[in-house]
Amino acid sequence: MIRGLFVLYGLLFYSICTGQNKSFPSSDFRPPFDGEIQIIGTFCELRPNHFHGGLDIRTGGTIGRPVLSIGDGYISRINISNAGYGKALYITHPNGYTSVYAHLNEFPDFIEWYIEKSQYLQRKYEVELYPEVDLIQVKKGQLVAYSGNTGASQGPHLHFEIRETETEAPVNPLLCGIKMVDRMAPSFLNLYIYRKDSLEKLHNGHYPAVALPMYTTQIIKKGKKKKKIHVPVSHHTMAFGTYALAANLRDYATSLGDNNGVNYISIYKDGELFYDCRIERFMFSQIRMHNNYVDYRLFKTKGLKIHKLFKDDGSTLDFWEHSPTNGWFVLDDTLWHQFKIVIKDVYGNASEKTIFISGSEHGRKVSDYIMHYKNVKHCKASSNNKLELSKELNVLLNSGTLYHDYLLNYERNSNGTYTIGHINVPLDKKMTLVYKLNGFQIPLGNKYVVKCNDGRVYGGELKGLNEYHVQVRDFGTFQLILDTIRPTIKPVSINKNGYFSFIVSDNISGIKDFDFFINGTWVLLKYDSKSGLIYGKIPNPLITGKHIIELRVRDSRLNERIYRRYIDIP
Repeated sequence: MIRGLFVLYGLLFYSICTGQNKSFPSSDFRPPFDGEIQIIGTFCELRPNHFHGGLDIRTGGTIGRPVLSIGDGYISRINISNAGYGKALYITHPNGYTSVYAHLNEFPDFIEWYIEKSQYLQRKYEVELYPEVDLIQVKKGQLVAYSGNTGASQGPHLHFEIRETETEAPVNPLLCGIKMVDRMAPSFLNLYIYRKDSLEKLHNGHYPAVALPMYTTQIIKKGKKKKKIHVPVSHHTMAFGTYALAANLRDYATSLGDNNGVNYISIYKDGELFYDCRIERFMFSQIRMHNNYVDYRLFKTKGLKIHKLFKDDGSTLDFWEHSPTNGWFVLDDTLWHQFKIVIKDVYGNASEKTIFISGSEHGRKVSDYIMHYKNVKHCKASSNNKLELSKELNVLLNSGTLYHDYLLNYERNSNGTYTIGHINVPLDKKMTLVYKLNGFQIPLGNKYVVKCNDGRVYGGELKGLNEYHVQVRDFGTFQLILDTIRPTIKPVSINKNGYFSFIVSDNISGIKDFDFFINGTWVLLKYDSKSGLIYGKIPNPLITGKHIIELRVRDSRLNERIYRRYIDIP
């Protein structure tokens, strides 16, 4: 009966939210903390390689702030991991939404017992659990966790999301009744203009762009002194052609020190709306569409997070349901055309920027250069592409890996590495490198990893007789490396009041998992990947006599180090 009610409510709200006029539950939920919440990261804020899926909420730089359920529901998922969200909790609510609480430190006893029992049953620390609907019911405002800094967190905080239960699509929690103090409007930092040129995009991987100066510097006299002032630039003359705009934007809440994302952008040409961007939800399958939404080249070269104010080729995002031209406009006359850009936050705080652009045969040109390479392969975004780079390496780019057709460059370097594509060109899906191993390499096939010039290491798997397949996320320069080195183990604390701890590390492929035994019986210890600390207190004190402890640590290539020690309890 309870399961049926959840499904019924879920379908009802799903049908509302996926309509053209989206509706969100504005009064069902409470904040995940008591008291005022301070946001340090907003929904769909531009992050490296992905959209931010929720809100980052301050915890005062400390661990252990009580986390409360935002509504009635049941705990539908618990994930204990050393990566990503770290310790995370998912609560499904009867109105068709699921709330997510991530980077947690620990849980109250009524949840902790279930996690620990499952860890012992599976004999591993990292677990992903899906409790039955009736098992762990919670009420609105009930304590469900304590905030932390686990997983890929860069400091103590709570990462909080609200998702559609049916689709798992994250939606903006600020549209669902979660409140934050926001008294300031977003601002414009830089403007850019793009020229539509498919030939250059085919060669370079992007449309050519140029900055539109927002201010110019003038020196004026004030008495006997000279003063430098900034004068706004509002008029620009461009060569005839088809164009789109882009902007570096930043939103604030209570001070100029805030660095939040901008969710609503509209552009009017001569008073008529031609671009309308509303960032309110997305699908997790689209999370790397971030690299298509931003100017990826400017991000890689200058670290800038630029909103391209047009729907670029290959995008599957639905931010532009009300954009008649997807942001493109034509300049084919010499008249001055007014462009008004309006940016807003969820609470309606708005800023405007007005510029005038005219066309001319002799206007400013958005020029770029076509990069020529010795070895290129014409790859189609809509097809599966196989590149035979050499007798030892093939590259597979399946349909949808590229956002658009691209003349992919490749080269075998003198040191045996391969450069594939250009780092300024983004991928949406993973590219597969297929190394053909020789007779000496085959026996150790699964001990290989691929190292990229950006420092990342990728593990793969041996397929068939001699093919080693590795999936990588970006273009770059790659090297096949053999990893037969075992991890290191350094004991820190041995049975001090039942507490054990060890420092572990691995310098190539990274720690994968571990097992701890006392007298041959598996015992649960925890692992903090940031510090490399394996630690924990055993459930029962050791009795008088001799005991043997054993820690087995494996890296991602399954190289194993064993630490074994006998201890005597008087």
